[in-house]
Amino acid sequence: MSASGRAEADRVIATADLVSVGEIGAAARKAKHGSRVTFGRVAVVDAGTLPADRGDCGEVRITGTPSSKDEAVAWTRAAKGIAGDAVLTGFSLADLLAVAGGDHMALAELAKALRAAGLEGVAEVPVDKLGEDPAEIVRAVLHGGLTARRATIIEARFADRLDLISKAESIQRETKALSAIAPLPRVDPIETPSTGYDDVKTIAVTRILAPSIPHVQVDWVLYGPKLAQVAIEYGADDIDGVAPLDFEKLGVRRSPKADIERQIRSAFAEPAERNGRYELVP
Repeated sequence: MSASGRAEADRVIATADLVSVGEIGAAARKAKHGSRVTFGRVAVVDAGTLPADRGDCGEVRITGTPSSKDEAVAWTRAAKGIAGDAVLTGFSLADLLAVAGGDHMALAELAKALRAAGLEGVAEVPVDKLGEDPAEIVRAVLHGGLTARRATIIEARFADRLDLISKAESIQRETKALSAIAPLPRVDPIETPSTGYDDVKTIAVTRILAPSIPHVQVDWVLYGPKLAQVAIEYGADDIDGVAPLDFEKLGVRRSPKADIERQIRSAFAEPAERNGRYELVP
């Protein structure tokens, strides 16, 4: 990251002019993606527990923390049985590193075993949980045959977000592995909770601090339609975690796909569905 980029990000964070912040983020999004905002429908396999129906998803994602290599492989094989033509991802890279005992060579071997069981990529690259050399950890799973497309932040104070976003950009420069970054923490620190102002500023500065990562992402389940819409106005161009199943009792107009498309259009953007490889689907 250049010194000028960090200086601009610091200026955006410090300003009280949210209209100007939104203009910066929206201009950067449109320069990179035009009017298009993508979304991904994800079927979740939680700790090996298979859903009754994976629905119309473009990604099946294994969540939970395996206690061993054997358990991780077993969860993967079970999930592969329902994934079909959907992309199968799973696990946090930090959790896989722990299963491998912190050893990068053992992590590469674990990645090979998971790839052989049907996994295509790790689901999360949590930049706040990977220590001082995260790019080396990412390279280990790449060497094992897995992808590592999605950078996340698990828990961080607002004051630490810029450094973590910069760390994700560094990983991308060294590995070219990432397709997206979800810069809003998945857990809000109890002692220093963020505000809505903090969150939209974070989205906007991600465009400045991580220009080589293609997509800036917001999680639909965690943040919901209202923040997702606002985030688009501040520079986000991808919505992750949309439910893959329609609920008939709500009617066609309230199906998850119809709902996300309506929300994106309401933010003056054009929706486009993608799969777990960040490829557009018909």
